[in-house]
Amino acid sequence: MTSKQSMNFQYGDRELWLGTMDILTAPVDAIVSPNNQDLLIKDGLAAQILGKAGEQLQKDCQQLIAEHGALESGMAVFTEAGQLPYKAVIHAVASPIGDGDEQKIIELAVSRSLQLCEINEWRSIAFPAIGTGEFRIPVEISAQALFKSILSFWDARHECTLEKVMICLTEENLQPFFTAFRNESTIPEDDSCPPSVDDDQEHVGFIELSDEETSGLEDDVNKDWFV
Repeated sequence: MTSKQSMNFQYGDRELWLGTMDILTAPVDAIVSPNNQDLLIKDGLAAQILGKAGEQLQKDCQQLIAEHGALESGMAVFTEAGQLPYKAVIHAVASPIGDGDEQKIIELAVSRSLQLCEINEWRSIAFPAIGTGEFRIPVEISAQALFKSILSFWDARHECTLEKVMICLTEENLQPFFTAFRNESTIPEDDSCPPSVDDDQEHVGFIELSDEETSGLEDDVNKDWFV
């Protein structure tokens, strides 16, 4: 059920929606769970998602950490969704306020989450206000990062599997997001479609993107990462 307090942006046949909604009710293929570098789900929205998905979700997260080590800020990985009615849960890693480059790190995590959708042919995804919970990043920074990353992703693709992005917010975060999105709003331009990437269906997964795929988003600290 969609919120009465919402805003829609249409980009051709692509839709960006934001409003007040419980992300666990979002009608999408994949949802994004904010997480820490060790993927240890303790509290906040990540714990709510775990509570509905079941303990297998945490086991899958720890399998990734056991195989690849702790994640850097700005990374995104996916697991199956357990008992939730989604094709995947994407775990996005932000960074605490004060670490520096908080907006850039959120942009990286969002961009990589979107790329995971494209690779796996998921047509829709739901994000929360990444970083505004445990990491206490200002809502305005999260909003600007989400808006910039989503539009940049679509702007770079003439053809795109991902058709709908939802941003599910609390009442408290709604107005700052509305304001930030209005201030940042632009119309994307078509560009060439990036090369396709084949990805076997796995219980969990990661992939490294090229510099071209994340042009303007990477920094010296985050050149090697998983998504």
